Amino acid sequence: DLWRRNAAHSNSLALLLSEKLKDLKEIKITQPVQANGVFAIIPKVVAEKVSKTYFFYPWNELTSEYRLMTSWDTTEEDIDNFVALLKKELSYS
Repeated sequence: DLWRRNAAHSNSLALLLSEKLKDLKEIKITQPVQANGVFAIIPKVVAEKVSKTYFFYPWNELTSEYRLMTSWDTTEEDIDNFVALLKKELSYS
């Protein structure tokens, strides 16, 4: 059942990520979170800065929509650090 535990873990962290992103008015979740991916519109200049530290890529460059993935080894701390960096780049701090 290792695969099931890993999938459940990554899926639950994607939900956590989406919940934290919903608090940021400049970020818009575009798709329901049904697995380990979060699709979000992020201001391009912010995404470019954050992507120097965290790997993700554009899903739709025309709308500035990005695909954010969690995995078996993603931690809550990873999510918190990613969101903190987004907030910094969005001038929340």
